[in-house]
Amino acid sequence: MLKEAKPVFGVTSHKPAAAESDEIATETGCRPKWRGVYASIGAPFELSRLTEAAGIPFLTVQPKALSTKVEQKSWSLASVAAGKQDAKLRAVAHTIVEYGDLVVIRYAPEMNGNWSPWAAGVNGNTPAQYIEAWRHVVTLFREAGATNVLWLWAPNISRGATVKGISQFWPGTSWVDLVGFTGYGVSKSSFGSELTAGQTFDPTMKLLARYKKPVVLAETGSNGVNKSEWIVSLGPWMRANPNVIGLIWTQAPPPHSSADWRFDETPSSLKAFKKSLAPRMTCLSLR
Repeated sequence: MLKEAKPVFGVTSHKPAAAESDEIATETGCRPKWRGVYASIGAPFELSRLTEAAGIPFLTVQPKALSTKVEQKSWSLASVAAGKQDAKLRAVAHTIVEYGDLVVIRYAPEMNGNWSPWAAGVNGNTPAQYIEAWRHVVTLFREAGATNVLWLWAPNISRGATVKGISQFWPGTSWVDLVGFTGYGVSKSSFGSELTAGQTFDPTMKLLARYKKPVVLAETGSNGVNKSEWIVSLGPWMRANPNVIGLIWTQAPPPHSSADWRFDETPSSLKAFKKSLAPRMTCLSLR
């Protein structure tokens, strides 16, 4: 349902989706076909979040209260797996059923970092409990009739993760449709300098290869003095990795994100994007 001749272009942003889609189409000639949407399950989730997405919704389902606190005992993996949050999860499933069209769910991502209530080592969580919670949630959605869902399993890239390896979190082939990761190009940081997308992504791509699933750059962008150079490198990298079926670029500056990852932050970065990526991606038809 997602396979195209060329990788698909998507974005996540704080702006209204339709208006921003028009803006991006005007400046790049490529209208985003995927739209990142976020939901904290402890808060109500409205159908309009999907109907107004201006593209196929990639819904990041965060099993937590609407709070920045990492310590949320009631949202531990054991609690979710035991069914203590089923009513809230089922409400989201029913909204997706009502929506009717395709939704990609990125459930509890970046589990190999320590910055989320569902992460290993937080709230007493273990990788085995992550698998149990994932399967419980997928089963709940399937039983609720949410057959219009594809499930995207997406750890953080190896760089920056607080847990080594990802295989201990793998739910199993029948429980996952797509794999991917959160990964941003950075330069001159505590991680050192990354001049190319390959330097950023290749270690994690090697770990994902064993699962033989289509890959999505589920959350990406670039920041720093090497930003334009990194963006230029991403086009050839994607062509060299045809199992990468698309990306979702973070188009939100601070304080809406941790850094300014936008491809149009500067004239130079926009030029790099238009040259290296926009002509080689699948877009929504221009109106």
